[in-house]
Amino acid sequence: MSSAAANSAAYWRIAGMSYLKYANACGEIVRQSLKEPFLSQAKARETVYYKMTEFASGKPGKAVITEVVPK
Repeated sequence: MSSAAANSAAYWRIAGMSYLKYANACGEIVRQSLKEPFLSQAKARETVYYKMTEFASGKPGKAVITEVVPK
């Protein structure tokens, strides 16, 4: 590894964070800095949907979509 690569080690790793936590923190900061109309568009994309299908006798039943709104 070159000295430039060693000096540019991942800061999230040096801080003891996982990449997922680092990416989530960066995304949250970017979303907080947005102005309208981009803020409302970003908030709409934060919503998470789960689609659940119950199976009975090996056949799928009706799918139920559950909306989970993040914090």
